[in-house]
Amino acid sequence: MANILTFLRIIISLIIPIGFWLIINFSSRYNEEKFFLVLLVLFVLASISDFFDGFIARKYNQESITGKILDPIADKLLVIISLIILIISFSENPIIFFSSIVIIFREILISGLREITKSNGLTLNVTKLSKWKTAAQLTSIILLFLNISTYNNSYEELLFPQWMYTSSYLLGNLLILIASLISILSAFKYAEVTRNFMKEKDRI
Repeated sequence: MANILTFLRIIISLIIPIGFWLIINFSSRYNEEKFFLVLLVLFVLASISDFFDGFIARKYNQESITGKILDPIADKLLVIISLIILIISFSENPIIFFSSIVIIFREILISGLREITKSNGLTLNVTKLSKWKTAAQLTSIILLFLNISTYNNSYEELLFPQWMYTSSYLLGNLLILIASLISILSAFKYAEVTRNFMKEKDRI
């Protein structure tokens, strides 16, 4: 069951960019928001599955090598693809652009460090700081996805009250900025742990 949820998250990570391309190229302007809302729901479901697959694997002793390999890949795919969509959708927003670049760079960097340290006998465990970063970035993506179709557009008919778009957009900007700052801090901490470990290993 845990691995099924992981595979589902990978599939959703592929559906989201394909759906995004189809919407911006073939959807009518009045249906865009409804279709983007579907992508938002898919992202929320995928994010929730990230919690449940780990919970199920631990509780029912379903942890496997396949799950340990695919789970972080699914997480990175979902986040990086979604951030790229935000960069494209909010290209004029420097906060979203630079914050997304920082987070993507950090995700790739830490993945590389984990592979290096793992091959040398050190496991970089997830820290509380990283959990706060994940919570901030996932929440920001959800809030900003809600605004993709309405950004720089003035549609007469909206699915939700105008204040929801304004508040979610501002909060989304704040949270993605916070996530990027935490990303930098956590990356330095992981790099420091890795450097100290490699120094100790060279002394042996």
